Amino acid sequence: MTPPYDLAVNLPLRTDVAAALGNAVAKTAIAVEDLGYPDPAGALAVRRSIAGWLRRVGGHGAVDPSRIALTLGARQALRLALLQARAPNGVLLVEDHTYQGVRALADAMGLRCVDVGMDGQGMRPDALALAAERNGATVVYVQPTLHNPTTATMPLSRRMDIAAVAEALGLTLIEGDVYGPLAWHGRDAVPPFAVLAPERTLHAGGVGKILGPGLRVGWLLHPDAPTCALTAVTMQREHDGIPTLWPSVVSRWMDDGTADALLETLALTMAERNATARRILGPELVTHASSLHAWLPFADPVAVEERLLAHGVRIAASRGFVSADRQPAGIRLALGAEEDPARLEKALRLVAQVL
Repeated sequence: MTPPYDLAVNLPLRTDVAAALGNAVAKTAIAVEDLGYPDPAGALAVRRSIAGWLRRVGGHGAVDPSRIALTLGARQALRLALLQARAPNGVLLVEDHTYQGVRALADAMGLRCVDVGMDGQGMRPDALALAAERNGATVVYVQPTLHNPTTATMPLSRRMDIAAVAEALGLTLIEGDVYGPLAWHGRDAVPPFAVLAPERTLHAGGVGKILGPGLRVGWLLHPDAPTCALTAVTMQREHDGIPTLWPSVVSRWMDDGTADALLETLALTMAERNATARRILGPELVTHASSLHAWLPFADPVAVEERLLAHGVRIAASRGFVSADRQPAGIRLALGAEEDPARLEKALRLVAQVL
């Protein structure tokens, strides 16, 4: 029996990474110090490597490693950012369609998500100002680059407008940026909010969407070293720090060019997959260069999900991207979960058939 086609889980391709990991682990020397309690913010050498990676592929300038705390993936970075930001009234402003994980985190932490209107460039500045003033909110979660689920990517002008609203209203920006290296591969990066408004931005990133989420290597970039030290205290209290093996491997890859080479392979392959998806599903499909996912606007996505599942195709539950009282405006198609391009093409043709 053919297993269901997976267009649901937003994964990068893993075969090349798995092979490289096998070689890397075999060559990794474990020091006695690695088996003690780690630095709660992460080893300085690892944080230096991340700082270089952000500068090289993420649109950042020079980054002080003392502003970086290592985390168990980007989702933990978001949780730590929410703890750091301390939303008044328990209100978190989010895009009207947003990453399911942040809604789940907010719910678990007793926060109420309030939607901010979007357009084709992402969160709208006017809608942000209105939502903040109406709700007495000061904390915003925003994805400016390859927004999940719509792929919207803010141009510099939109980012500047959002930063200006944040400055005027005293907002803290929690920036989700796990897709940036893919978006900017082969082109000049648009600066993230961590560059445009560093004093009010907590920047959550990681390698999960480049090298695989199983590595659980993420980070939170803070406005300054003292706020990072507060996160380190939380990390020590809750986890006694981060396990050292995978971060040390990722650090070495960032330093020796392996991570860059794997990023290039992934970006080129995803560009081909996005082109295939556009060819099969037509011009209404919203894609972006080397994105791991595409967005298909649709009036009744929940019914489409059910029909696709009956044809053996799984997609992400559209209701997870929106608040309970909102109807989702489309379906997200993950283009990296299926390693075999033939299976991906078959799945996309089934989507076209159902629609």
